[in-house]
Amino acid sequence: MGSDIFLYPLISLAVNKARDALIEQICQKWGVDDDRKTLVRYLLTIQKKIQDVQQMNHPVRQWMEEVDAAVQQVVDVLNEFRYEALHCNAIGEDAASLKVMKHFFSSKNTNVIRSRMRNKLTKALRKVAEIVSVMNNFNLILLDPAVTIDRETFSFVVESEVIGREIDKEKIVRELMDPQRNRDNISVLAIVGMPGMGKTTLAQLVFNDARVKEHFQLLLWVCVSTEFTVINILKSIIIQASYRQDTIALNKEALQRELGEILGRKRYLLVLDDVWNDSLEKWEELRNLLFSKASSGSVIIVTTSNQRVASIMGTLPSHDLARLTEEHAWGLFEKYAFGAWDEDPTEVHSKFCRTIVQKCVGVPLVVKSFADLVRTKRDLRDWHTISKINILDYLLDETFQIFSIVKFSYDGLPSHVKQCFAFCAIFPIGYEIKRETLIQLWMANDLISTDGSMENLENKGRSIFNELCWRFFFQNIKEEEGVYGSITTCKMHEIMHGFARRITGNKCGIMQGVNDPTISQEVRHLHYRDETEFLGINNVLMRFPNIHTYLGPQAYNIQIEEQHSDLPKSSSLRALRFESKHPLKELGYMKHIKYLDLSYGNFTTLPETISTLYSLQTLNLSHSNIQELPTEMSYMINLRHLILNGCDFLKCMPIGFGQLKSLQTLTNYVLTDSRSAGSIIELNQLNFLSGQMSLSGLESVRDIEDAQIVNLAAKKNLSSLELHWGPSYITGERGNDQPVLEALAPHNELKYLSIYGYSGFKFPKWMMEALILRKLKRLTIHDCINCGELPPLWKLPLLEKLYLCTIKSLIYIVGGTEKQVEGSGSSITFPALKVLKVQSLPNLEGWHKENSESVGFPELNELFIYNCPRLKSLPVHGSSLSILKVEYSSNIKLL
Repeated sequence: MGSDIFLYPLISLAVNKARDALIEQICQKWGVDDDRKTLVRYLLTIQKKIQDVQQMNHPVRQWMEEVDAAVQQVVDVLNEFRYEALHCNAIGEDAASLKVMKHFFSSKNTNVIRSRMRNKLTKALRKVAEIVSVMNNFNLILLDPAVTIDRETFSFVVESEVIGREIDKEKIVRELMDPQRNRDNISVLAIVGMPGMGKTTLAQLVFNDARVKEHFQLLLWVCVSTEFTVINILKSIIIQASYRQDTIALNKEALQRELGEILGRKRYLLVLDDVWNDSLEKWEELRNLLFSKASSGSVIIVTTSNQRVASIMGTLPSHDLARLTEEHAWGLFEKYAFGAWDEDPTEVHSKFCRTIVQKCVGVPLVVKSFADLVRTKRDLRDWHTISKINILDYLLDETFQIFSIVKFSYDGLPSHVKQCFAFCAIFPIGYEIKRETLIQLWMANDLISTDGSMENLENKGRSIFNELCWRFFFQNIKEEEGVYGSITTCKMHEIMHGFARRITGNKCGIMQGVNDPTISQEVRHLHYRDETEFLGINNVLMRFPNIHTYLGPQAYNIQIEEQHSDLPKSSSLRALRFESKHPLKELGYMKHIKYLDLSYGNFTTLPETISTLYSLQTLNLSHSNIQELPTEMSYMINLRHLILNGCDFLKCMPIGFGQLKSLQTLTNYVLTDSRSAGSIIELNQLNFLSGQMSLSGLESVRDIEDAQIVNLAAKKNLSSLELHWGPSYITGERGNDQPVLEALAPHNELKYLSIYGYSGFKFPKWMMEALILRKLKRLTIHDCINCGELPPLWKLPLLEKLYLCTIKSLIYIVGGTEKQVEGSGSSITFPALKVLKVQSLPNLEGWHKENSESVGFPELNELFIYNCPRLKSLPVHGSSLSILKVEYSSNIKLL
């Protein structure tokens, strides 16, 4: 199955690459365009043959593995053609200035490169032709597209066999019996959870409850599954309610009349079990029929493994089904494992059971499946053996129900989403996956279709991420505000992780040590986890020649003896993460690399040959000792994400930086007085910038027009902005801070703003009028020694966090002119503020110039006051304050 999941998309990728305009152009130039066209025809022939394969014997599977290897070779060759095309274009634009490129690819080698590339294409084409020639010798069993296999459920349940869902059942029953329901026309309640959690079982418990049966005049159960057909659902309802079996001949109009006669007289409970349809149009058609015929107090219960289904169909808050507690899981296991035993299990049996139950991760279906496995085994040696195995790997065999249920959910994913999920087998269980990093890795491995539009790749990736979250392939979704902006993370449930490993076979590996024997030489994506023993990258490539992704450990505190200052000469790597403890000398041989993470590296410069990595999309240098970026970075035309968080030693940016027009992430831009460095006006053309950006060294901006040219207001996708001026005791007196800040007005959707080292005496108009900042959620003002008056921050309705530090001239949080507080009434309220930190404000006396008690913080949760010696009181706050810290502020008295 490992080859199957990637093969069809891989062929599509190869076809798209072969049709790429750049590749077509260079193939025509080098006289091999006929070979390129023939290659496309062969690939489409293979793809058409395999796309509907349902069953394969061993020779066919072996042939498909050969197809996989051959098509991968084609992709590599086409990537090289595209690289050479980009290189030719770069040289053509400015041959005289490309010193590094001319050294790296001297003109005398042009004919050699052309000849080598022709040979590579011919060899790849010959291999594909051989595959086509033997393709028809196999008897491929094709899947009839008209045939679908659905799960079938029913309403009956033996309540005594269900453990741990009593609270869930009572909560839903109370919801159904709520008197408010009798006043409502109809309500829809969704039971949501990942496969195997017992959603159907819970619905059965509610459906068969005596109170429910007494309350509702009509109870109906319809197993919907993948076929959400309005007519079929109506027929099922009519058959159950009227016992008519002759509904087949009824058209939709007749079904509607029949439905009205049945439902219009009764208050009903309808369970729509196992719903997968997330089409709003289909649901609205059914809803309109059911709602129009409903009696007051009727309720529909929907069970689904798709949160989007719940959001579309539900009118009540969803009931999210959680894992079983360990005690409930033990009780369920005990009932199924020992229920048929004549005698009680021994203490040793119970001990082994506890070990097994802990591995079942609270999923009822896993608990029951494993209990069924051991119930006939009495020999303690069998129990000992079973307790040692990897339960999830064992149960994710096609003979177990949990596999079929998870696969059923997986089969409902679009093909491009399937391969993105499968890639996640590279992450260990419990690993916290950063969304943006994951998307960048998907992009590096061409798992996100371009559809001819490079601008939307990241958005497509976020849509795929959301799809996997809605369907419970990802869980523990968190969006947290970090030092460098908002970060979204997720984890994979153990079952989903095991399933991903199952379907990828040997293509994804997690290496636990240098000599880990479980990793196949055919591995494509490898995560090395041992932070005590270093594995050199050259060794990785020698052992795993087909590797596309290598994520090394970020062992920040481990001393690595082996020097790996040169990155390897690799034609396979697409994504690489490693921490270099030594200076880097060479980077130009990884032609296909798209993702390069060198964070926490101990190097001060990068080799100039990095500028020849034309395909590179993501370069992460966070927390490294980098001081200077390569001077010819402007030729990295596909660079989309340059991550420089924590690069405190970076001195400047290269000239021509503004030519990186694909750039979407630029976390730090450092300015300097040097004429050999890029100026602030380089940012003018980078209007795709998004997320967080920091501008450092703003004291070096002498010409106010340069700051205006930047046009930050046009960069609509920026969510976080940091503006840094150097300390005045180092830079000396400055007179243009205020007009520079005035010129750097952002757009009006900004969420996070930080200002450091500003020496102006007033804040700019765009801050004082507060209109631009109405979406602001966090504001930091630090080391602004001359400002004596803050903007009207109470006018920011969404402001949740406010940090004020080292504003030496500030006397009142709310002071200012009458015009500033006009219309605020007798009191001023910070309506959404939850966290307030004031630090090192030596002249701060109060919260309001006239009356500190008139300033309110009704939602304040955390208050920190440090080194404010003249402050006399705490602010007025609501009852929500949970953290209060006051230090070195001896004059404070509680109001």
